[in-house]
Amino acid sequence: MEYLKELASRADLAGLWHSWSAQYRVLAVIVALLVAYLALRSIVPAILKLLRPAFFLAIVLLGVSALYPAETCSIELLSRLPLLCR
Repeated sequence: MEYLKELASRADLAGLWHSWSAQYRVLAVIVALLVAYLALRSIVPAILKLLRPAFFLAIVLLGVSALYPAETCSIELLSRLPLLCR
């Protein structure tokens, strides 16, 4: 983190930002938020597609634990999960 602060101080980014007028600062923030929104909009579906098997396994595990709570908690790995075995 100190390295990044040193780079920013060498580049004088803070002075550059303060030299901008308020209108340009607002415009820069709006453009950055728009870019972040578009990036998240394209990344989130891909992440959800990758995590779909994990979501499926979690739903199946919750269903099995609802039907057979004692048997599910007898599995050593699952008995450590406080959500399943109270």
